[in-house]
Amino acid sequence: MPVEPTPRRRRLGAELRRIREALGWTQEEAASHLGYQSLSTVSKIENGLQGLKIQQLPHFFEVFGITDTALREELRDLVRRAGEVDWWQRYEGVVDDPLGDYLSQVESASGLFVFNPLAVHGLLQTPEYARAVTEGSRVWKTPEDIDHFVALRLEHQRTMLERHPALKIWTVLPEGLLRQEVGGRACMRAQIEHLMHFARTNPAVTIQVLPFSAGAHAGMDGPFMIMSFPAGRDLVCIESLRASLHLNEPETVDLYRTTSDLLKSDALSPKASLSLLTTIAKDLS
Repeated sequence: MPVEPTPRRRRLGAELRRIREALGWTQEEAASHLGYQSLSTVSKIENGLQGLKIQQLPHFFEVFGITDTALREELRDLVRRAGEVDWWQRYEGVVDDPLGDYLSQVESASGLFVFNPLAVHGLLQTPEYARAVTEGSRVWKTPEDIDHFVALRLEHQRTMLERHPALKIWTVLPEGLLRQEVGGRACMRAQIEHLMHFARTNPAVTIQVLPFSAGAHAGMDGPFMIMSFPAGRDLVCIESLRASLHLNEPETVDLYRTTSDLLKSDALSPKASLSLLTTIAKDLS
């Protein structure tokens, strides 16, 4: 029966598609191996338009050769929670499908690498900085929309930072971003001090600053995020306020992983970065 393509059903379908493609099977071949009469059934599952029952998964594990324990448990969790109401559904009119997919991905990720030359990542923002960025984007038209989006971002931040096991976050921040007076000097100084607090007290958060002296660097193509998952796969996410692009092709992921390694090498060490953050905060006094 057709079902609502919720973020978890889409994630489940994307995982099964990735596994099928790794086997070199067409949808028609997968349907034959699974015992379906039509490839349309596989297509619907992969697009989140047809649900699976937990009792069906052992058959999928056997046919697709899924032996990894962590991946099996992740797929079971996606099936169990496929129709579950997510906390962000309270923000009707603010969360569209791409953003819902992004929030769902981060929820199950074990680690993030973040490079964004435009803004500090939402999980590391102060409330004042989050509001200034949201207002400055001009995406949201009314004060109520801005309030809703900032509330969503802060609730997401709180949920992820209080999670157990901890979500590991590694971010490379260009010096120019840190000197941009978003929300005014006082707001930006508070944001810098917030980052310093993370660097000093949160072992799950690694902050590196890419100094002006680095010159041209591997991140010149723009912002991106690499999400890592317990089953060992990586996903590249390129996001904006209203959309997010998810890339999981192995060659593409490898390219972005290499880019992240180069950015880490070009940036100051975490200790030297903390020193530069301290200098920038003083400059904003």
